[in-house]
Amino acid sequence: MPDRLSKYPNLTLSRAVYAFVLVGMVAVGLLTAVFAYSTSSHILDDALDAAVRVRTNAAGENFARALHNDWTDLRFLADEIPGKPAQSTTDLMDGLRGDAARISWIGFADLSGKVLQASDDLLVNEDVSERPWFRNGLRAPYAGNVQKAVLLSKILASDEPAGLRFIDLALPVSNGNGQVIGVVGMHVNFAWAQSFLKDQAEMMGLTLYLSGVDGEVILATNGTQPAPDETRILLTARSGAEAATREVWPDGKSYFSSLVPQVVYQDLPNFGWRLIGRLDGDKFNIGVDSLRSAGIFALIGLACVIAMITAVFVLAFIRPIELLGNAAEGIADGEDIYPPDINRTRETAQLSSALARLQSSQND
Repeated sequence: MPDRLSKYPNLTLSRAVYAFVLVGMVAVGLLTAVFAYSTSSHILDDALDAAVRVRTNAAGENFARALHNDWTDLRFLADEIPGKPAQSTTDLMDGLRGDAARISWIGFADLSGKVLQASDDLLVNEDVSERPWFRNGLRAPYAGNVQKAVLLSKILASDEPAGLRFIDLALPVSNGNGQVIGVVGMHVNFAWAQSFLKDQAEMMGLTLYLSGVDGEVILATNGTQPAPDETRILLTARSGAEAATREVWPDGKSYFSSLVPQVVYQDLPNFGWRLIGRLDGDKFNIGVDSLRSAGIFALIGLACVIAMITAVFVLAFIRPIELLGNAAEGIADGEDIYPPDINRTRETAQLSSALARLQSSQND
């Protein structure tokens, strides 16, 4: 048998089928791997871009909503001051101030800038006419950027390295005739704002940066404050346009960033702040790698299944043809053999029948 088959090609029909299936699986596997890898990267980028936008907007709204609660209290106080006795006003201020962890001071000053009533009687009779909250609050509702305490720093202690700092809220107070009689102001402790934004950053899985209109970072929840010219997103903060980028930060890592141009809620005055949220995409690569590994194992499993199906196909449909080929070779050499009766397919049945007839004609 080996000598007789040596004159024919080594490639058998079974080997051809196996080779065809193998090449097909490799080609499909490579194309699937390339497509899955590139697609998963784009999907991840799109998902992270959407995530940083939504989370930063949510953090900004939560922060503004919390400040709006203080603004609502201040509006209530401004409406109550004209018709209340001085002591009642002071008691109301004390109640709104609470434990002073959030609100450091509330006070009312007349048109000359003299403080008439204040929480815990702090700064009563002091002149605040040159303070930004008073000068701006005389004209319109006012929300001021972070300010260092000037008068209160002499009275109130602070554990903050930068000292006592406030966010100012102020409103003009009008009497029943609509005439402005003074200004009511509120100092919100900036340490509370820092703690609030840190909690928001941790909850949202972000690093948050609060900046002014000049792009200078006022607060960074990770303690690192980059300069405006070090990142595109902080440069964009100067224009006040909403933006989202993926860029390399000063630490050499690539991040997704989103800019909220205004931290406002309902009638809360604009502080002039911008809020930047930064998301580390590397934290999500582990999940993508796991997904890709699962895809590889799925492809391997699929290849094994296809290999088993191919082997069954070869045994069921290709091997009979090879048996008939061997029988035909024997009959052609004059051997007295009877070809196998194989009826699995029309072609094998035809070959088996034809060989049987040839064998019968030779014997006759």
